[in-house]
Amino acid sequence: MENNLLDLILLSEKRKNVLLLLLEGPKDIVTIKKALNASATAVQPQVKKLKEQHLVVQEKNIYKLSEIGRVVVEKMKPLVDTLAVIEENANYWAEREVNEIPPILLRRISELGHCTIIEPQVEYMFEMIPEYVKNVRMAKELKVAISYFHPLFPSFYLEIAEKGIPISLVLPESILKRWVEDYREQTEQYLKKENAKLFVCTDCERIPAVVAADNFMAMALFPKSTVFDRKYVICFEPNALAWGKELYDYYEQRSEQIKNIDNYTHA
Repeated sequence: MENNLLDLILLSEKRKNVLLLLLEGPKDIVTIKKALNASATAVQPQVKKLKEQHLVVQEKNIYKLSEIGRVVVEKMKPLVDTLAVIEENANYWAEREVNEIPPILLRRISELGHCTIIEPQVEYMFEMIPEYVKNVRMAKELKVAISYFHPLFPSFYLEIAEKGIPISLVLPESILKRWVEDYREQTEQYLKKENAKLFVCTDCERIPAVVAADNFMAMALFPKSTVFDRKYVICFEPNALAWGKELYDYYEQRSEQIKNIDNYTHA
């Protein structure tokens, strides 16, 4: 059976983009061609095909989605957005463990929008990633789920807390034990800050590293077959920030707040 409507929408980038543009509201042909960076001769035949399939209607010189067109495009947009997120960094998503992301958030991965990959360069191999550090220091609020040990983390997040920035950290049990044993002084100083919270999660050994801030979100997933490499996806769109906060909250809700490391029996 021929899928004429499916082919009409998905086999032409211009038709797909016209539909997504009209989802924002009615447009004239000048606005459409300007938004798509295309000539009228390139756009008008595609609009005509969409009209013939009753997805688009024309009122004088204005084009808009028909009622059925709106139903189709509202269903189409999440798929298009999801494919865009995955295709932009296809190798990263294909090679990573995503099973620790709650299914409800994984289904909404389209909300991340445009993201880029940041990772340690050779000259910073044993340091923190400069772009990560820069964005954290610009944050006015910070929530971090930490999935791996880094010797600079205790002092770095203490520095953030000392600036008065509200900060919350979720640590797996094994990481908290390392902090308490090797960086006790910094950990105690951190806990003395009224704006700083520390949580331990007993079932979080391979969770993603998650940063949820007011200015960006970042996430580092464990590779499927290689050692942890500190590759992060970093995103800045408002929907991505909200998505990252939901992911952080998911792990915090599974955690216990630590207020005094002397009372932490596991350490």
